[in-house]
Amino acid sequence: MVRAKRDTSKKRESIVDAATRAFRDEGYEATSMDLIAELAGASKRTVYNHFPSKQALFQAVIDKAMGQMLALKKVKYDPERTLEEQLEQFANAKLQSVQDPSWLSLTKVVLSVFIRDPELARDTISRAMADEDALVVWLKAAMADGRIVADDPELAASLFWATMTGAFIWPMVFTGPLDERAVPILKKEIIGLFLSRYGAEDEP
Repeated sequence: MVRAKRDTSKKRESIVDAATRAFRDEGYEATSMDLIAELAGASKRTVYNHFPSKQALFQAVIDKAMGQMLALKKVKYDPERTLEEQLEQFANAKLQSVQDPSWLSLTKVVLSVFIRDPELARDTISRAMADEDALVVWLKAAMADGRIVADDPELAASLFWATMTGAFIWPMVFTGPLDERAVPILKKEIIGLFLSRYGAEDEP
């Protein structure tokens, strides 16, 4: 009789979720594999069967968080809508993640680890950049439609995200919540600045 192979994906997911809570609430150094096992309702051996070290588990937590963030940015180019509306979707996706207190707390932990471990930071960023940025895909479609003019869409996308990060992400990480009245003003300025550089001349 052939024994059916157990589906371990749910247990792995529960371990990653437990680790996310632990790292977020306790910090990297104070989090132990014992604590993660307790939060996941699993044995320590089970945790190690899925992840050989705390660093490997921390990496899985980062990968999941970044995957969720990238999923928010999947905006499909629509020739019937204004460029401002569509770029605002990208901006809102960026803001949605950082305005979540849980995500923001985890981001602070991740940054502290990255400062101590530059190699981990490089590996994480290189993996995140392995897939083409959704904004780059959007820009190429808008370029093909004659509404965006950019010699280097990858550079253009990088500049948009860098501006968003500087205006919203770093202030929230280091100084706390933004003035809600300033958010729409900043978004409008960033999008207007971007389109003044890359929007086609006949684009209204």
